[in-house]
Amino acid sequence: MAAALRVLMTLLVLAAALCGQEQQVPTPKPGWPCVAGRAVDPSYVSTAEATGGQVFLFDRSEAARSMVLVGVAGKHEDTLFRATGTLSTGLREFTFPVDSTVESLMVSVTLQCLQSITAYRPSSTEVHSGEPGADDNRFRSGRILILAHPDAGMWRIKIAGAGMFFVVAQAKSSISLDNVEFVEPGGRPGHEGLFPVKGPLHLGEKRMLSVRMRAPRGEATFRQVNSAGETLEALDLKLSDQSSEDRAFLGTLTLKHSAFRLAVEGRDEAGYPYQRVLPRLIQIN
Repeated sequence: MAAALRVLMTLLVLAAALCGQEQQVPTPKPGWPCVAGRAVDPSYVSTAEATGGQVFLFDRSEAARSMVLVGVAGKHEDTLFRATGTLSTGLREFTFPVDSTVESLMVSVTLQCLQSITAYRPSSTEVHSGEPGADDNRFRSGRILILAHPDAGMWRIKIAGAGMFFVVAQAKSSISLDNVEFVEPGGRPGHEGLFPVKGPLHLGEKRMLSVRMRAPRGEATFRQVNSAGETLEALDLKLSDQSSEDRAFLGTLTLKHSAFRLAVEGRDEAGYPYQRVLPRLIQIN
């Protein structure tokens, strides 16, 4: 439900919002949203990044079909990969692992001046509309692909065109990244412990990061990634508590990056690599 609310909060106000448009109900333009000189308002992108939502560019004629994104997001609460940015022109490819615990995979991609969006299985075969187990929803500036029981392995998404893009892969899975927060010692005598940091975080500070997740036993590695999904640096977090598949990790890091996400990687019980990413972008002052 939380995932659906994040998408809904970002989605419904974005269907026709471009920088420089002042009227409340914009007049439809030929080729929208690929309009020369009109970029997507960066405040919408910032809101989506801060909340873990997604900007998706629907034409007004696609409003009814756009609800598919809200309808399925709540059933795919675990983020495997996400990236946003601006494509000058040409091609760009993104890769992410799908593990054997994924019951359903949702890939939602929007690109302002879209030429093509192609999804490839680990076998390098392309996913086509009409295939068994594939719910393929195509829009003027995007594609929402839902796949039941996807093949485990490394998937690829290739986009072609130009402009602002969002690429998000979410799953229904038993492996989840449940909580990420900065903590500090606190509590009254006899009841000491670690509690969420209440004040603002500042660059250069050393802070403790607490992570709770549900995943199989085995090594888990952590890294900071930026909005484009690129690695900023590896993190040294140690296992601090484990009860069955519920696991807690703790570590101290120096705050070097003004904004980042946390990504965790490991292997499932079948030996396939998994990856989970914190949807929201952590902001540092």
